[in-house]
Amino acid sequence: MKLIVENTRHMSVLVQLNADRLLVPLLISAALVLAAALLQYPADH
Repeated sequence: MKLIVENTRHMSVLVQLNADRLLVPLLISAALVLAAALLQYPADH
């Protein structure tokens, strides 16, 4: 039982690390898209 609990804890750490690896490029892409949309918006509007 102890082994199962320990393996589950290690798996949750791996999932959190992979979520961070997915989240960082996603946030960078979203920031670039937002910046492009704001810069494309006419200044006189």
